[in-house]
This record gives sequence, structure tokens and C-alpha cells, in this order.
Amino acid sequence: MNSKLKIALPWLILALVLPMLAVLFTAKPVEADCGCGGGDGSPPLPPVTMTVSVDVSPSGGGDVEVDGWLPYSYPDTRTVTKGERIHLEAVPASGYYFVSWSGDLTGNKNPIDVLINTNSAVFAYFFPEEFISEDEMLRVAIPEGTIVLDKDSEPLISLELTINETLLPPPPEANIVGLSYNLGPSGTTFNQPITISCSYAPYEIPLEVAEEDLVIAYYDEDAGEWQVLPSVVDTLNNIVTTLVEHLTTFTIIAPVPPPAPAAFTPSSLSISPLEANIGETVSISVLVTNTGEQEASYIVTLKINEMIEETREVTLAGGSETVTFTTTRDEAGTYSVDVNGLYGSFEVKGVKVKWAILGPSLVAVIFLTTFLSIRLMRRGTFR
Repeated sequence: MNSKLKIALPWLILALVLPMLAVLFTAKPVEADCGCGGGDGSPPLPPVTMTVSVDVSPSGGGDVEVDGWLPYSYPDTRTVTKGERIHLEAVPASGYYFVSWSGDLTGNKNPIDVLINTNSAVFAYFFPEEFISEDEMLRVAIPEGTIVLDKDSEPLISLELTINETLLPPPPEANIVGLSYNLGPSGTTFNQPITISCSYAPYEIPLEVAEEDLVIAYYDEDAGEWQVLPSVVDTLNNIVTTLVEHLTTFTIIAPVPPPAPAAFTPSSLSISPLEANIGETVSISVLVTNTGEQEASYIVTLKINEMIEETREVTLAGGSETVTFTTTRDEAGTYSVDVNGLYGSFEVKGVKVKWAILGPSLVAVIFLTTFLSIRLMRRGTFR
């Protein structure tokens, strides 16, 4: 190799390497792609969005404000950025109250902020504060905050209230006032009692039943009989009210009061005659009255001069009966009478005729009188 070329070769390599080293140690590092745009100067990517659908049940039961704005109609669908929070507030309509959220949001917190990380569907459930029967005689009031669930533990948005067309037999010793009403659906549960108010017409109440004694009863289908509920009667407005925790058939019951217990009263003591001769019959009578309705027996006792003369048993199921005693006395005097606390007296006069002695003498007198009369008549004939 040419000596001059050998001397120039190292300097040539150094001239080529030095610029490359300078670039390597002085160049700025390139930032990694953030997803908002390529390092190649391309435009940033759009943010990730999600849809939120909001609906209410029942229709007209209320609204849901989304970030302070009311939808024009339901269901309302909005687009939001993933990771964004939205503010929801359920606003009940007049006569309704908010029950709970459903769908992708649960519970009953209201208002509430919701973090949106996925497409979501939210339902707001409202419940009527009152149900009224078709004839407006029965009203069901639901306290605000009551959670109503069906037999599957799902939120219930309505009750079924109809007039019962089937005549159910009244309970023993009672009458049904007005109509019966079916309240359903069956299996509905409440987290607190609801109020049932039933109106009545006063003329439908049996005469023997006091208006204040009216009660609401429900029909126990398993037992096949009516069960009475503690009730309050508003006699001014003719309304009976009670609390219930389940749904079935309801009506107003007029319990017939039990028969009044027997209550005997003696009265109207009568003594005839008040003055009698020895041996003459004296009648003593008294009126016994059972002012109750239950049948019972009563003992009537006659006392003369504080000594029991005779007793009688009287059986009455209400009403009155006259009890009469008879007595005679062999001695003159005044005799006191006591019949179950009723007091009187009678007097006996004269001498008792002793026919065993007087009878033969009287016969002899009659015989002699007749004999003498015949003799006298014969003498007058033979002259």
C-alpha cells in the first residue's frame, strides 16, 4: 500500500465517526405516543363516550333531572364522556312519591351522582300516594317512602283495586255493610303498613248495631272466614279506617251485639181480696219481667208472716209473665205478704163454720120444721 494512503486512512475514519458521535450525544429524546396524536403529527384521537338512558315508571309519575335539565320525553338518551359523573334527581309528580332506582343504578338515594364508565340504563320508580275504587267508596293511602314489591320482590308500580262481584258469606253474628273490594296483586309486600278507608251509608247499618262498632275485616282464604281488623270510625263523615300489611278482599262488618244477659225484675204485687173470711181463698200475684234477651230461670218465693209459703220457677227469654199464688187462713188476723221483696198484707175476719158439728143440727132443724108444717096442714084439712 502507498505510504501516503496508510497515513491518511485513520484521519479519514475519524472524520466520518466524529459527526455521528456528535449527533448521538446531542439529539433530544422522542416522547412516547400519548394516544392524543401520533408522534408523526397526526390529529389527536377523540375522547371515549358512553350513552346513558333515563326512564321513569309509571309514565306521568314524575321526572328525572339530569345535571339540572329535564328531558322532553322518556326514555331520554344522552352521550357523556367515559369517566364523567352525572347528577340525577327524581322529582315526583303531584300525588306520587319516589320509590327507588332500578337498572344499572339501585337504591333510593335521591339526588345522586353517578360515575359513568359504561353504557347505562337507569329507571326511576314512582308510586301513587292513593288508590280509589271505581265507586269511590274505598281509598288506599300509601305513606311516602313505602317500598312496594311484588311476589318476585320486584318494584311494583300499581295496585289492582276492584269491586268483588262474588258474595262472600258474612261472619257469624255479623252483617256485611256495603260492598266487598279486592285489593291486589296477591303476594305484594310493604315495608310499612298502608291505610285503608271505607265509606258507608248509615241506612245500611242494622238497627241493633251501634255505628261506633263498625269494623273493617279481610277475608282469609286459607281459613275461609273473615278476620276483623282494629278500626277507627268517623261517624261524622261515615268512614271506617284501618291499617293493613297485605292485600286481599276487604269490607265493612257490622257485628251484631250478643244478647243482653237475663235480668229479672218482680213488680205489680196484687192481693185479692184484701179482706177475707176464715177459709176464704186469697189470690196473690206478681209480674215477673226479664229485661234481658238471654233465656234464664227465676225463682219466685211467697212468704206469709215471714214464713215461706210456696216457690215457683219461671223461665223467660225476655218478656214478662204473671205468677199467681193462692192461700187460705183458718184464723182471723192480719197477714203480711212478701214476694221477692214486694210487700203487702191482707186481713181475715169472722169465725170459721164447723160443718161437722153444725151440719147435723141444721138437718134436724130442717126436718122438724118440715114435719111440723105437714102436721099443721093436716089439722087444718080435717076441721
